[in-house]
Amino acid sequence: MKKICLMVFLSISLLFLIFSSQVKARTEIYNILAKGSKWVLNVDGEVGILELLGGRGGRTRDGGWEMAMDIRWQNNPGTLKAWADGRNIEQRVVLNVQRKNGLKVTCEGYIAQETDKFMAGITKHPARPRDIKGAWYAIKKKSLTPRVVDTESPKTSIEVEGILVFTRGDKIKIRASAEDNVKVAKINIYVDGKLVKTCKAWECWYSEKLTQVGPHKCWAVAEDTSGNKGRSKTLEFMVHPTAKPGPALTTKIQPYHPNSQDKIKFIAKASHPSGVKSITIFINNRPVKTCNQDHCEYQGGPYPAGKLVWRVSAKSRDGGVTYGYDNTLEIKPLEIGKCSISGKVYGAGADAARVFFVILYGPNDLNLHRETKHFDANGRYRFTGLPNGRYLLVVDTRADIAIGPHPSRRVIECRGGPVSNVDFELK
Repeated sequence: MKKICLMVFLSISLLFLIFSSQVKARTEIYNILAKGSKWVLNVDGEVGILELLGGRGGRTRDGGWEMAMDIRWQNNPGTLKAWADGRNIEQRVVLNVQRKNGLKVTCEGYIAQETDKFMAGITKHPARPRDIKGAWYAIKKKSLTPRVVDTESPKTSIEVEGILVFTRGDKIKIRASAEDNVKVAKINIYVDGKLVKTCKAWECWYSEKLTQVGPHKCWAVAEDTSGNKGRSKTLEFMVHPTAKPGPALTTKIQPYHPNSQDKIKFIAKASHPSGVKSITIFINNRPVKTCNQDHCEYQGGPYPAGKLVWRVSAKSRDGGVTYGYDNTLEIKPLEIGKCSISGKVYGAGADAARVFFVILYGPNDLNLHRETKHFDANGRYRFTGLPNGRYLLVVDTRADIAIGPHPSRRVIECRGGPVSNVDFELK
């Protein structure tokens, strides 16, 4: 009964395919039966996926098209032949396929005129030529484009109109923009860590009247439609209380490359034609010392390994103010090892050993300060807990004396044990 119903349905469909009066411009047969396309093929009630593997084709004398392709159905190889007349009205198809049970079947039919996603016809069985002919039809599977996952972050930039130095009461204008391989969904602008503006576009403008003096930071974060985020560089700008220029500042630290066991000296000097009223040193945004002169020093630490931020401000006697920018200092962790380096001073100037000290740099990076030690009462020194590597030892003094070390520096290799007799002559 099921097979009879299928036959009736396909017979009606086939008549519709051939004799439809609503003839219109049709898709070319080589586009309908494209290489790589897949169809759901029903042959006498047996259903499977028909894959078009590719072949060859060309124009016929009347301007039509003919083609031959290799195909696969039910995991068995087969062939397809197709023809279109010169007006591309009649599109005929012949399939040679093999069923799961091994029975070979020839499917003859047509592609529908009203749609290029359906074809149907009758089946013939070469092994049983006298049997009643069956029916077949095929429906083209929808081509699914694989979803591409976007993992690329937007390229975000930020800029400020004019120079990055302002006076209280000035208006600042900030522009942020972004580019993305798909689409920018929004841009956020931040000032001093606070979100001040959101724009659902590739470009964003923000302006405000500046009231808080001192250094400030701004940046932007863009987000695309897939949720990827990209951050711009950080811009620093300064807001002065008045238009009067403040003192000129010079700053430094000692040691230059501190570690987590060092005490750090922060040094600032200022100059101004009217004179310097005060200098203030800030560490991690907290004032730690104010000096009412043109020179200021503060010693702090040891500080934990990581980033430390410090800056300096200065006031002139005529009311000008300078706010220094943040300086980020990377404090290295002190690695502990089993090496040690020791020695002494000798020579005619050995009695002055107490005013000299030994600076140790390393391991391997001979610009990386590790530790500083003074000579003891016996003119000796010792560094312990050192990791393996090369070290630079420098002998120096802050005293103004005629005696000096010879040599003043030595490079030592330390390999898992004590290195002794690293001596210096004072003369």
